[in-house]
Amino acid sequence: MKKLICLCLGAMLCLPFCGCSNEKAANALKDAIYLDKPVINAANEGKLVIIHGTAVMSKKAEDAELGLVFDTPVVIRSVQALEKRTETTTNTKTTTSSDGKKVETKETKQITKYVWKDVNVKGATHKFKTDTFVGEAKLGDFTITGTPLKYMFNNKKITVTRDMATKSGLYYWKQGVSKAFLTTRRVSDRFMVSDSELKAVNEGISRISFEGKEKESKSEYTLAGIQQNGKLVSTKDFTIQYYAGNLSKEQMIEKNK
Repeated sequence: MKKLICLCLGAMLCLPFCGCSNEKAANALKDAIYLDKPVINAANEGKLVIIHGTAVMSKKAEDAELGLVFDTPVVIRSVQALEKRTETTTNTKTTTSSDGKKVETKETKQITKYVWKDVNVKGATHKFKTDTFVGEAKLGDFTITGTPLKYMFNNKKITVTRDMATKSGLYYWKQGVSKAFLTTRRVSDRFMVSDSELKAVNEGISRISFEGKEKESKSEYTLAGIQQNGKLVSTKDFTIQYYAGNLSKEQMIEKNK
């Protein structure tokens, strides 16, 4: 039994889908209802359907932890924390003695510096972690949410305003930061910080940046899932599948072999 792994790279025609490719999925797709147009039909409720078309955002993504709503169907929050590190450096000096011999002396120093480390798990010292928040999109009559949206829209930079930064008191995306800030904090110019945090370097302090998605997919996608209350969803028996392009039923089946 083959397993298909597809990577989303540039304009590739195939996208990854949730769940493994397998014969069970292929057999299920043989009985799926292929819709020429993504229109809800009450007779298909609870059944496996295949739809295709372009998607448009219908509900904005929200970072509820920070109370921020973004004009994008998907927002990726990247979190880093300042970590204190001590490094030992050794310098060798060569001098000439009074009798003309060369003498080497070693000088050892401990240097303390702060570095940014990705935060992927919440903890006592990390209130926030890197995460992805998803809204909803419409493909015809069908509402799509969850993992498929992460791949169906092109990336888009998000401009975070100073008001948003002040609201949470954390580092945020900004195109320009003062030279003094860069010198004393050893950070890039991708983040800004509230005034209170500029007073001192604190281990464990966090910075956050965001990346979003376009509000409309630029090309067609084909999805297979269960029609349920106006949505295309996964169940315990079938995990929603999604691919770039307008695929036929036979092509969907073939991708699971």
